[in-house]
Amino acid sequence: MDKAALLGPEYSYSHLLAMKIFSGEELSLCSRIEDVFKEVVEHRAVKGIVPLENMLQGSVRESIMALLRYKDNIRINQGYTVNIHHCLAAKKNDYVKIISHPQALAQCSSFLAGKDKYIVESSSTAKAMEIAADDDTFAAVGSREAAEHYGLQIINERIEDHHDNATRFLVISLQENTMQENAKTSLLLDPKEDRPGLLFHVLAPFAAQNINLAKIESLPSGKKMGEYLFYIEIDGDVRDKKVQAALDFLKHSIDIYPLGSYDVLSL
Repeated sequence: MDKAALLGPEYSYSHLLAMKIFSGEELSLCSRIEDVFKEVVEHRAVKGIVPLENMLQGSVRESIMALLRYKDNIRINQGYTVNIHHCLAAKKNDYVKIISHPQALAQCSSFLAGKDKYIVESSSTAKAMEIAADDDTFAAVGSREAAEHYGLQIINERIEDHHDNATRFLVISLQENTMQENAKTSLLLDPKEDRPGLLFHVLAPFAAQNINLAKIESLPSGKKMGEYLFYIEIDGDVRDKKVQAALDFLKHSIDIYPLGSYDVLSL
């Protein structure tokens, strides 16, 4: 049986997604996002699920940095955009602290600003619910499913700042997809030297080929201060002629690491 690694514990948003798309498969619950990558790279899991980006708070930095760290091995096979609704849950109403993952707390900043409670960060929303179930001084922010699983009272529902809140997740593996018709491609671009107009040089070939740039983010190279790589997402498969033409133009001055071409589905 194939095993899929994901950020746990049970009833984290990654786990809720995995139960939908990997029904019947064995799930390996990890305590950190990087551990999901390690499970796949070290062949303990065939694939993994990681959150990449939230509509309100932007990129999940730990996932982006793990893509950089494992760029020679990991490939993105699928994307899923999932609506995310948070609730506040506790064993009783007289809680004094609110706990959750930093991303979830940030997504509920307006609601939390009016609570005047001590805020505590946890490794996941489901872990926060588990802690609140063991310690009645805590209320937790997370999914309704997690609150019900841990027997907590739901105090407030849909506390996110925007009710269309959504997070994009990636399915990763060691395997490259076959050609995708309506694909998005993720790339890491590592300039061989810094120079004036570098960002223009990076982006111009895609504009010249009429390729839509969906996302760009700079990442520290880890080699010296002020030196950066670029994580980008473009519309099109890496094997498309237009994409190949843009990459061929760049390859003499930039090291290119394709991370995968994949469809993004909405759930």
